[in-house]
Amino acid sequence: MNRLWIKWICRVLRFGFGGLLVFASFEKILHPYEFAIIIENYRVLGSGLSRWIAVWIPCLELVVGLLLILGVWLDAVSFMNAGLMFVFFILVTQAYFRHLDIYCGCFSVDSSEPISFVKILENAGYLCGGILLVCLIRWKRIFIRA
Repeated sequence: MNRLWIKWICRVLRFGFGGLLVFASFEKILHPYEFAIIIENYRVLGSGLSRWIAVWIPCLELVVGLLLILGVWLDAVSFMNAGLMFVFFILVTQAYFRHLDIYCGCFSVDSSEPISFVKILENAGYLCGGILLVCLIRWKRIFIRA
């Protein structure tokens, strides 16, 4: 693959995921209580831990998103991005297969988007993109020395 293409694909993925994470974090940072309720609805964590997660995950999303956009610590933040996408994929998938009638809460605390198979496919796409970004950044560091 041409080196220029790899650089552009990395940039598109970096800015795409960065913008996605920054956008997704804002409303959750402003409304942590509502986001904690959404987390509790997944029935994976208790109410006490859900409140902590509701405060820290949006902040982590914001920091990872900004660092991806700025191009700082790309090895670490691309791996953290892929980890976030993996966790989100697992949470949405388990909720779907457990037949939980809940809303995602991915981008808004007032979301009316129920978890469906389409949401699983969307999250699978995010996960694949996150893994691709990690692989391309590592490959670029090793072979291109950018």
